[in-house]
Amino acid sequence: MASSSFPTWLALSDGGPVADLASIVGARTIQMTTDPLLFADLLRSARPRVAIISTPPAGPADIEVALDERRRRSSLRVVLISPLLAIAPRLDALRAGADEALADTIDPTELGARLALLEERARPKPSTVVIVSSDTELDLAAHEVRRSGTLVHLRPKEFQLLSVLASHPGRAYTRRQLLDRVWGTGHDGDPRTVDVHVRWLRSKIEPRPEAPVHLVTVRGVGYRLDPEGR
Repeated sequence: MASSSFPTWLALSDGGPVADLASIVGARTIQMTTDPLLFADLLRSARPRVAIISTPPAGPADIEVALDERRRRSSLRVVLISPLLAIAPRLDALRAGADEALADTIDPTELGARLALLEERARPKPSTVVIVSSDTELDLAAHEVRRSGTLVHLRPKEFQLLSVLASHPGRAYTRRQLLDRVWGTGHDGDPRTVDVHVRWLRSKIEPRPEAPVHLVTVRGVGYRLDPEGR
């Protein structure tokens, strides 16, 4: 959650089982709106953990807005709620990347429990998961990097280099320090080896590798990782 004043769940809905959620989970947990523009704005600014979209009032464009944010921010969970007979749209939403799709006949208490479970499963494990950027996470235990929920293939040295930088975000490392930490203190290779691996990493984790905002060059020093970007 971006701020303690923001809810962790955000809903685009005008009633149904969602209307009862505030009394079940607490008003501080969920915010509901019928305005698609406000929903889209809060989705990006408030950074809720769960986005709930009810049809109606939501339409295909509103669902795509939520799914686009889901692809950008892998910790977000998107749930569609639609009329009982709208089976095909629910299946389409799941195929497009929604985490759950439910009929509007669901009991509000069950809905609240399902949403809480989704939120809990979406939370990164602090001991193993390191945030690389808003849409990229590095799992030290699983030795995996995921961007927008998709596994990113990294060479072993790329993974080690990213692990060093991501474990200390905002800290600038010299090329020599990175060589010692990733290749070992006995390594006498060219420091430009680091530059090559940084270039490879940028091609895999940066929105625009030619204009990096996360894995940035610190002039006269080396490199640092900025998870929030510039």
